[in-house]
Amino acid sequence: MSVAAQSPAVRRLREQIRSLEGSSLRARAVLPFGVATIDRRLPGGGLALGALHEVAGGGNAAIDGAAAALFAAGIAARTKGKVLWCVTRQDLFAPALAQVGLGPDRVIYVDACDEKSVLACFEEAVRHGGLGAVVAEVARLSMTSS
Repeated sequence: MSVAAQSPAVRRLREQIRSLEGSSLRARAVLPFGVATIDRRLPGGGLALGALHEVAGGGNAAIDGAAAALFAAGIAARTKGKVLWCVTRQDLFAPALAQVGLGPDRVIYVDACDEKSVLACFEEAVRHGGLGAVVAEVARLSMTSS
């Protein structure tokens, strides 16, 4: 939907969000997709760098998970630096990652014993800040504590 065709309610919500964000937020660098119809719908014209993004498959089938992983790999491939990829199953197919531009020389794999450990490794890597991208593969997020 073009900006001109947006409903008044959507325009008001966008204005409220902008006012809540305030002028204290610094402008973020973005990673554009290079596809105008996508980039113009993303704040700043691309995915914000230094921010968290979620990529999910369309269902629970393996093909959906593979598509989501390759999409994330394609995005990570366009960043500079090493990419930390945290998983609980060693099921990533390195040649497929390479086909979307993420070569094996850039990927550091973390094989964690459970999803809680995947998220802990992910959090630590994000805090580190010296990586091109950090990917955490989890099947389901749970809000329970142990």
